[in-house]
Amino acid sequence: MSGFPGISGLFLNEGLLIRQSSKGVYGIGIPDCGLKDSELKKTPADYINKKFVRKNAPGLPEVSEPTVVRHFTRLSSWNMCIDSAFYPLGSCTMKYNPKVNELVGSFGNIRDLHPLTPVRFVQPALKIIYDFNLILCCLTGLNEFSFSPQAGAAGEFTGLKVIKRYFDIKGEKRDIILIPDSAHGTNPASSALAGFTPLEIKTGANGYIEAKEVEKYISKNVAAVMITNPNTLGIFEKDIKKISEIMHKNGSLVYMDGANFNAFIGNVRVSEMGIDLIQLNLHKTFSTPHGGGGPGSGAVGVKGFLSDYLPVPYVSFNNGNYDLSEDKQYTIGRIAPFLCNFGVIIKAYAYILSLGNDNISSVSEIAILNANYIKKKLGEILCGADPFKDKLCMHECVFTDKAIEEEGISTLELAKLLIDYGFHPPTVYFPKNIHGAIMIEPTETESVKTLDEFLNAIYKIMFKTKKSAALKSPRKTKVRRVNEVLANKYPVFKY
Repeated sequence: MSGFPGISGLFLNEGLLIRQSSKGVYGIGIPDCGLKDSELKKTPADYINKKFVRKNAPGLPEVSEPTVVRHFTRLSSWNMCIDSAFYPLGSCTMKYNPKVNELVGSFGNIRDLHPLTPVRFVQPALKIIYDFNLILCCLTGLNEFSFSPQAGAAGEFTGLKVIKRYFDIKGEKRDIILIPDSAHGTNPASSALAGFTPLEIKTGANGYIEAKEVEKYISKNVAAVMITNPNTLGIFEKDIKKISEIMHKNGSLVYMDGANFNAFIGNVRVSEMGIDLIQLNLHKTFSTPHGGGGPGSGAVGVKGFLSDYLPVPYVSFNNGNYDLSEDKQYTIGRIAPFLCNFGVIIKAYAYILSLGNDNISSVSEIAILNANYIKKKLGEILCGADPFKDKLCMHECVFTDKAIEEEGISTLELAKLLIDYGFHPPTVYFPKNIHGAIMIEPTETESVKTLDEFLNAIYKIMFKTKKSAALKSPRKTKVRRVNEVLANKYPVFKY
């Protein structure tokens, strides 16, 4: 695997930290409190209510600082991460996170802010949130954003609760959400959780939803359509304005899953498509780290007529001061304990300011260019596997398993083999309407050199790899091939 960033180094074994413990060893020193023994009471119960005092000392490891540092450094080397490898996960937008954003987010006066600090002491932080709202409104054409949702799916759920509350106030019983089969997988679950019945619409042969197909499902029970645009096939919904007109004529709303906003940011405003509300995953488009379920931010933006339904609190500005207000007439209430995940917003804010108004559109332009480069070059390697060969894609592209199966390799084996070449696998077996799907999103942060290395690895796997090797991959990772079905059925959370 010469020429590839594949793993060829040494993996060190690492036991549990508690097993590296030695009584009396410690890595920190606690400064003297300055009090005399006579001034100190004798037992913890003298300071703490006895019901909160432990009967036994906690079983914490007693280790030195070098032991702790080596332990976690070794553990970190076992996994791939965005700082060590190309992460072409389609639909997930795993782009490189600029370190200047991380630096800004780590400043002590930002990092250490307590969420209960009185507003008069955090005016600069509230100004950032207020201004960030204005920036997102400018980029989308919508009127207001809420930053309460702390993940993308939480943003979906919040948007759907807004829709439900809207129709409840109007006195209309609408319980159906139309969801295309090319939408993100969390959309049906979010709809059901919010009290709706999701109804699937089939994607047309051209890869997008056709307006005439949507018309078949229209009734007075339909609250909204939930569209991922561009969709999970990497194709822009060409009938989006027609669909919006159909929905609005029926008194229904148009919700956009904005997780793929990086495909058109700075070039198109969602308001121009007829969108009523959207969630933006800041950890995707705006280069903040993925949080493994949190902390993230699924900011929800709405048109003006829905502003009064958004969660509280929100940042208001009156008489030269910023405040936390809760005076929205039809609000769905609180959906998080505090205002927002400020550490996520500050990183996204830094990212936008570093690009500036003149460069923000280059995000989508380069993302689209990279995706089409992959689509064209990989289409020459995986012959006959591009279901939309004659179309340009947006930020991501999708292939079937047709070509690799002809070489005796499955989609799963391709994914596992790529790890040995030093690349994180792309998304596989999704979307569900593409057989053996291989879904690739290079993002705008990857160079042509990296993309060529990735393509070359797939070429080597296709034409230079024996079936026996594919079955045993990955061979160079700390953990080899696992039984994923068994792991899903019987997960082990405790060592």
